[in-house]
Amino acid sequence: MEPLLIGVQTTPERDISLEALANEYGLSPSHFQRVFTEAVGESPRAHVERLRLERAAWRLFISDEPIIDIAFDVGFRSPETFSRAFKRKFGKTPSDYRKSMIRRTGEQPEIGPLDQQLGCRLSEVTFLTLKPMNCIGLRRFGPYSDYSNLPPFGPTNQHYPRILERLETRNIAHRKLAITIPYDNPLITPDHLQQADACLQILEEAPADREFRRVDLPGGLYAAIEHRGPYETLIHGYTAVGMRMSNSTRYRLRPAPPLQFFRETSPDGDPMKHLTEIYFPVEKVQ
Repeated sequence: MEPLLIGVQTTPERDISLEALANEYGLSPSHFQRVFTEAVGESPRAHVERLRLERAAWRLFISDEPIIDIAFDVGFRSPETFSRAFKRKFGKTPSDYRKSMIRRTGEQPEIGPLDQQLGCRLSEVTFLTLKPMNCIGLRRFGPYSDYSNLPPFGPTNQHYPRILERLETRNIAHRKLAITIPYDNPLITPDHLQQADACLQILEEAPADREFRRVDLPGGLYAAIEHRGPYETLIHGYTAVGMRMSNSTRYRLRPAPPLQFFRETSPDGDPMKHLTEIYFPVEKVQ
């Protein structure tokens, strides 16, 4: 089921019918619906609609695009259907949701370079350009709040060591820099349905398959912040970037997932020595 979920998550705006999904999985529509619902916890139709609505909610927050354009782009065939589905999920119309998010970010307190109450140290937000990177990644399903898989190359991690072993046994040149690509908003997406890619950068061509997937990062302009402290406090880094962007007149967020680089891991177990970089894709306001 994992490859199918990845495909739907990547392009939920495409025309996805129950028959088409069942055919991809080689099952009858009724059998597929039963298998999918038991495995995922929601029906195929509910799953696709949720992904579309969550993507729409993010774009309403980060952009001033016309609501009708967002509705069509995420896969709805009419603005009316989109508005009804959106209100059913979020309790607000798309326009009221956008207004509430603007007020919410505007009311956030400022976070300085060092705030002991947060339990971490945050740098100022800067804007920089990242070069494109080619990676091999494993998809992770489950709550972002579960940090049992960290540090990246620790004994409990189930993803990065497997990628590293695969690259080393095949003598594929790589960088031992753990990268995470979170695709969901943990404030909206149910815990057990949150998805992220664990990645390592490759420096040459490498074979991929349905499990160890090729993940290419296009590079470009990013809003960046450094977080030093326990992984449980990473959310404060994301919040700080969001606050900075909500007040920016020069940059705006792009509709693409953020990146998380685990730059340094404490050698002696002191969590305040963990250094993690968070990057949000942005573009200049014309």
